[in-house]
Amino acid sequence: MQTRTTDALRDLLRQRGMTLDAMAVLGGVDASTVSRIVNGRTRAKPQTVVRLARALGISAKRLQAMCDAAWAGAQADEDEAVSA
Repeated sequence: MQTRTTDALRDLLRQRGMTLDAMAVLGGVDASTVSRIVNGRTRAKPQTVVRLARALGISAKRLQAMCDAAWAGAQADEDEAVSA
């Protein structure tokens, strides 16, 4: 199940008119890494956050908060699925 926090990252990409692949290319990051970050499956390294934030035209602090929220949301979804 996708969380609202994951949707926030996807919404930001839509607002910027970017795909995950475009963000990856502009940020110099592997597309699979970007996908895992956006979907909350992995935590972004600080240097990755800086690169991707530049590609998106937002602050690294804002993107880090969004990535952290996506991670936390994915973990909560996973915990919910396990307990169900």
